[in-house]
Amino acid sequence: MAQKNTIGFETFGSREDLYDAAASILVGALTTAVATHGKAGFAATGGTTPAPVYDRMAGMTAPWDKITVTLTDERFVPPSDPGSNEGLVRRHLLTGEAAKAEFAPLFFEGVTHEESALKAQDGVDAAAPFGVVLLGVGVDGHFASLFPGNPVLARGLDLHSERSVLAVPAGDPAPDIQRLSLTLAALTRTDLIVLLVTGAAKKALLEGDVDPALPVAAILKQDRAKVRILWAE
Repeated sequence: MAQKNTIGFETFGSREDLYDAAASILVGALTTAVATHGKAGFAATGGTTPAPVYDRMAGMTAPWDKITVTLTDERFVPPSDPGSNEGLVRRHLLTGEAAKAEFAPLFFEGVTHEESALKAQDGVDAAAPFGVVLLGVGVDGHFASLFPGNPVLARGLDLHSERSVLAVPAGDPAPDIQRLSLTLAALTRTDLIVLLVTGAAKKALLEGDVDPALPVAAILKQDRAKVRILWAE
C-alpha cells in the first residue's frame, strides 16, 4: 500500500539558489550542534549534485576544528579513484578553513570489503550523533548505497541494527561496484536529515503516494530525525 509523503518540498527557482540554501542550512545545523554538544558530525553524500554545496560550505565560517566529516556511503575504491566520494569531499569541502575538520573514512586500503566496513564503524560511531546528514535519492528510490533488491537492503533499513556501516555487494542492476553504506540506524542518529533533490523525476518519486518498497520510503516514515526536502528543477 502506498505511503503518503507529508513532508513538504522546499522549492528553489534555480539550482544555484538550492545550493546556497543547502550550504546555509547545513553549516547552521553544524554550528548549532557544536554550540550544544561541543562537537558535531556531518554525514556527507557523494555524487555530482552536492559538490557545489560543498564548495560553498568550505568558504563559510563554522567551528570546523570541532566537526568530524564522514560519508553516507562510498565505493570500495581508494580516494584517488575518480568515483571516490572521499576524494570528492576532500576536493570540494575539506579545503581552506574547513580543512581543520576531521575526516572519518569508510574505505580502508589493504583489507577486505567486509573488514573495511567493520573498521569504518569506529570513526562513524565517534562522529555520531550527527549535527546533520545530507542525502541524495536515486530515480530507483535508493539512498546512501541502500539499493532496491540488494541482498543487504533489509539489514541496512533495520532501525534497530547494531551495525553502522555495511559492505554492500555489487548487484543487478545496481550498484555496479562494491560499496560501503551507513545503515538507516546510523543515519537517523541526528536531529536533521536534508534530502537534496533535483529534477522532475525525483520530485515525482517523492510526491504524494510513495511506494513503500522503495528504500527512501524508510527515510520518509521514520520519526527519529526531522527531514527537510530541498528541490530545484
